[in-house]
Amino acid sequence: MVSSYRDARRLILAGALMAGAMAVPGGVEGGDITAFVTLPAPMDTWGRGYGAALSSTWFQALSLEGEAARLPGESTDAAMTSFTGSALLAPPIGILTPYGGIGVGVFRQTLGLDTDLGTLKAFILGAKVKLGVVVLKGEYRRLTLSGTPLLPMTARVSAGAGISF
Repeated sequence: MVSSYRDARRLILAGALMAGAMAVPGGVEGGDITAFVTLPAPMDTWGRGYGAALSSTWFQALSLEGEAARLPGESTDAAMTSFTGSALLAPPIGILTPYGGIGVGVFRQTLGLDTDLGTLKAFILGAKVKLGVVVLKGEYRRLTLSGTPLLPMTARVSAGAGISF
């Protein structure tokens, strides 16, 4: 369950700010959409997952990103779905764009008939390589899940590819 009314308000405010910022002309420099595979930790609890991210670049060094990920558990009756909004410092260096920042979001875990809804916090480090319109991405996320989740998840390593616009 979302841990408090205040956490829910923060998530709604973050989403509204991100949507409003994307509507402002002139500040957006471009963005990308990527699909990725991810390996979460602890590895004995989780299987390989997948997801997609949409990012927009602002003022050459700030990136706002929305991400959705689906992670199956090692047992067939376990899974986690997450949605995260992130603010990243992402200064381009030629074709390489290293980035780092923070994210907040929501998650839903299932284990058999049990379900847990909560919030998550993410510390994010990664890099993108842009080759024309093709984007290659590698990323590490340290995760903090609210409350007592059904299954622990402390981190994720992801690799993906997509297109820039």
